[in-house]
Amino acid sequence: MDDSAKHTYFWFKASIALGMLLGLVLLAQSILTYRYVANSMVRLEAKREADRKMQSIIRLSRTAGNRDIATLHPLMDELRKEAPQQIAWIRVLDTRGDAIAISGNASGAPAYTASSFEKIVEDRERPPAVRMTAAGSVLITLNPLYVGLPGKSPATPGGLARTMPGVGIIEIAIYLNGVSTRFGPLRENLIVGVSAALALWAAVIIIAFRFRSYLRGKKVEEQLAMARLVQFDLLPPGRLLTRDLEFAAQCVPAWQVGGDFYDAFETGDHQVELVLGDVSGKGLSAALVMGVVQGAVHAANATGPAVNHEQSAERLNQLLCKKTSRERFVSLVWCYFDAITSTLSYINAGHLPPLLMRRKSDGKFDIIRLDEGGPVLGVLPGATYKQSQIPVQPGDLLVVFSDGILEALNSDDEEFGEERILTAVEENWGGSPSQITDAVLARVRVFLGRELPHDDQTLMVVRLQGVARQAVEPEQQPRETVLQG
Repeated sequence: MDDSAKHTYFWFKASIALGMLLGLVLLAQSILTYRYVANSMVRLEAKREADRKMQSIIRLSRTAGNRDIATLHPLMDELRKEAPQQIAWIRVLDTRGDAIAISGNASGAPAYTASSFEKIVEDRERPPAVRMTAAGSVLITLNPLYVGLPGKSPATPGGLARTMPGVGIIEIAIYLNGVSTRFGPLRENLIVGVSAALALWAAVIIIAFRFRSYLRGKKVEEQLAMARLVQFDLLPPGRLLTRDLEFAAQCVPAWQVGGDFYDAFETGDHQVELVLGDVSGKGLSAALVMGVVQGAVHAANATGPAVNHEQSAERLNQLLCKKTSRERFVSLVWCYFDAITSTLSYINAGHLPPLLMRRKSDGKFDIIRLDEGGPVLGVLPGATYKQSQIPVQPGDLLVVFSDGILEALNSDDEEFGEERILTAVEENWGGSPSQITDAVLARVRVFLGRELPHDDQTLMVVRLQGVARQAVEPEQQPRETVLQG
């Protein structure tokens, strides 16, 4: 592992550790907050609710104008009926802890002793208590109640006894679940916090386990990027101008590397060879097969009689049948342009028919589809191929494209189609092949909109000149000019 990789790996491990620490802190904070809400805020709200009920009893008792204990019982019943989900019971106790009035099903003994009576009366200590009942947890509060309960108070700190007529204890039990519903949104936030902490932990753990695979993937991406550069280096310049023709082509892979390719070069007898192929599938495997086909085309000695061209195609087919699987086939358009005889010789091996377009004097167009040759390469070992020849007039335009352009689908599952290609070429007829190529591919991009291309898109446009142009050009003109682009 090199120094840069070690440095990256160190910071990755540090980030993983920090992420796990943050997840732990978030989880602990969420749990502590939940405990605080459950143990403190809910109990505090239950005590406040009990105090409100106590004030209601006192207010109703004063309104009745009678301080007799007998008048409290119907008031307590009425109060419980108003909030049965909150109040478990209400009972009034004397100084000895005996129940004088009860509303509801009181559970257990009173929550105070006789020794704590004076503290409760003097409001020095009124600690609430939590008790489990069959209906759930309740919080019990104690408050002094001044009613008609004559009695004698416990001894004072000074040793003196004093009479405290009309003093009792009211015990109110509030269901904790009855008041906890008010904290529903807060509890939802707590659940979200706990879920976020657990999700962070899970994500950090997954990333930690997948990091090595990620590094390997990055290396593969770098290699694919290099393969893309090598692949484009194998292609000829995007624009080529010679005495015999003007050539332009573009290849837009659907992935980093693709299986489409094109080529244009002069042969030994000064003919110009034009090739466009499409390997089935996409990606690196298709690109490897593309390199084999392109090398075989360059190595083929197909000039001279038509039989040489046909035999070269058959040998290439046999090579692919031996070296590749039947699922990895190649469609190919293989042309030779002879400017002396103004003839275009071609073999179409299962590819979409190229278009030879000619503009007539009335402005209309003749379109010749080059569809003769044979089946795709790499499927039938004994397949034969036939060369065809088309006479060419100066200014004719050869348009060759892959199915990634013709079958490009937009969001409505509509194909781009040949008609749109023809329209784009006709509207830009006066431009150079490079301008026509740009115009067609621009329309494909607009047609796709936000949709991504599902296949490699390759387009080749060639303006054929022939002997008519050679006759008017000076002999000292350079044979070939290459325009990089």
